[in-house]
Amino acid sequence: MTVRLIMSGALVGQELAAEFGPLPPSFLPVGAQRLYELQMQALEGAGPVHLVLPEAFAVPEADATRLAELGVEIVLAPDGLKHGEAVVYALNAIGAGDAPVHLLHGDTLIARPPLDVHDVIVAGARSTEYAWAEMEVGADGRTASLVNTPAGEDGHDGWPIAAGYFAFASGLDLLRALTRQRGDFIAGVNHYLAGRPVVAVMAEDWLDFGHLTTYFQSRLAVTTARAFNTVRIDGLTARKSSDDTAKMRAEAHWLQAAPPGVQIYCARLLGFGLEQGRAFYETEYEFLPVLSELFVYGAVGKKPWLRILASCEDFLRALAATRGDSSGDLALRALTADKTIARLEAFARAADVRISEPLTYAGRPCPSLLQIVERLVPAMDLDSGRVACAMHGDFCFSNLLYDSRNRRIKAIDPRGSVDRTPSLYGDLRYDLGKLGHSIVGRYDQIIAGRCRATRDGRAYDLAFDPAACQPWLAEALGDLVVDGVGGLSDPVRAVTVSLFLSMLPLHADRPERQQAFVANALRLWCELDA
Repeated sequence: MTVRLIMSGALVGQELAAEFGPLPPSFLPVGAQRLYELQMQALEGAGPVHLVLPEAFAVPEADATRLAELGVEIVLAPDGLKHGEAVVYALNAIGAGDAPVHLLHGDTLIARPPLDVHDVIVAGARSTEYAWAEMEVGADGRTASLVNTPAGEDGHDGWPIAAGYFAFASGLDLLRALTRQRGDFIAGVNHYLAGRPVVAVMAEDWLDFGHLTTYFQSRLAVTTARAFNTVRIDGLTARKSSDDTAKMRAEAHWLQAAPPGVQIYCARLLGFGLEQGRAFYETEYEFLPVLSELFVYGAVGKKPWLRILASCEDFLRALAATRGDSSGDLALRALTADKTIARLEAFARAADVRISEPLTYAGRPCPSLLQIVERLVPAMDLDSGRVACAMHGDFCFSNLLYDSRNRRIKAIDPRGSVDRTPSLYGDLRYDLGKLGHSIVGRYDQIIAGRCRATRDGRAYDLAFDPAACQPWLAEALGDLVVDGVGGLSDPVRAVTVSLFLSMLPLHADRPERQQAFVANALRLWCELDA
C-alpha cells in the first residue's frame, strides 16, 4: 500500500506567522476551512494519509476530530528537524518499509495529483521571485536533478520548479538517500534521482500557500461567494452583484458618500451600474486576512488582536462623529425590535416551532423566545434621544479585513440603509451589537461548526470550542466606550441577542445551525438578565 504523507512538520515563516500566528502550513485558514481540508479533497480516494506536524503544536480538539473524520493519522515530529529529517522520522514512525511513498508539501495544493503512479515529481511554472527548487528535465521527460535557486535570482530559463508533490516508488531507497545526505531533502532527492528514473509531470493546477504573496494569490483562487449574492474577483477588483438593485445601490451610495475619515477604513468604491439586468458595484480588491478567519482558525496573539480592536474603535469613533439629523432610536427600533419579531414569526411558521413556550438553557429556566424579544425592547433604551450617526450596519468579523502593516481595518459590505432608502445613517448601538455578535456571540464559530448545540425538548445547551483570543477580546470590548456607549452596555448586549433571533429564518437550510442560534440567544439572554 502506498504511504502518503502531508509534510507540515514546521511552523510557517515569519511573514505568515505575523498575519495568522504560529501555525503549521496545513492549518492555515482558507476561507471557511483549513488548508488540510482542501488537500484531502484533492487526495480523495487515495487511501490513508499521514499528516506530519511539529511536536510542540497543540492540535485543537475540533481539528483532531475533523482529521479523524477525513481518515488522516497525525504524526508528531520532533521540533527543529530539517525537512528531509522529518520525512525520515515519519517513515520510520509509521513503519513504511519499501512501500511507495507519496509526499505533499504542507503549503501546497495540487488539484489533480498523480495518485496511482510512482517515480514522478509534479512540476510547475515559476511565478514569483521567491527561492524555489528548479528541475533540470531532459528531452525524455526524466528529471536529472533539482537545483535550489535563491530568492531574487532569475534561475534557469525554461526550467520548471518542483511544485510540492513527489511520488517515490521505493520507500527504502528514499530513506537511504535522505539519510546519506544527512536530512537535506533536495540533496536526498538528487541522490534518489541518480539511481532511479523519475519523470517530471507538469501540474494542471497547483497553488502555493508557503509565502505571504503566494498565500493571498492562492487564497483568492479558492474563494467562494456567499449564496445570496455573487462576488466576482479578478485580483484587481471585487464586483458584487445582485438582483436586489436597491440593496446594491444603497451599499454603493454608502461607500461613495462616507466622509474621508470613514472611507480610510473602507474598501475603495470604483463604480456602480447594471449588467445583464443585475445591479453591481466594484471595489478595489484587498489582499488581506478576514477577521472571521483569524478568530476561528488563526493563532494570533493578544497584542495583535488588541491592535485590531483598537482600529475597530477608531472606525466606530469616525462613524459616531458623522452626525445625521434623524433619530437613532427610530433607526435602532426598525433594525431590531420590529424586524426581530417578524423574523421570529417567520421562523416559527417555517420550522413549526412554538415560540411562545418557556425554555431552559443549561438547566436555567428562560422565557419563551417571543417573551425574550419583548423584554429586549426596553433593554435597548429606545427612548434615549440619541441622534443618528453614520452606521456601517453589518460591522461583524466576516466583513472586516485587517492590514497589519498600517494597523488598520478595512470594512466591506456596508448595509447602506435602514428602510431601503440609501443613507449613511443609523445608530451606533447597532454597530456595537454587530461587533459583539462576533466577539461575545461567537457567531463565526457557529458558522464554522466549532461548537456543539444540544436540545432535549425545550431544554437547550451549547458548548464552544476553545478560542484563545475570545476572552481577551470580550474583556477589551467591555472596556470600550464610543460616544458614551459601552461596548457591552445593556442596550448593545440586547441588540446582540436580537441578532441571533432575527437571523433564524435566514438559515432554514441548516436546522443544526438554527438550533445553535436559539441556544446562543438563550445563553446571551441569561448573561444579560443575570
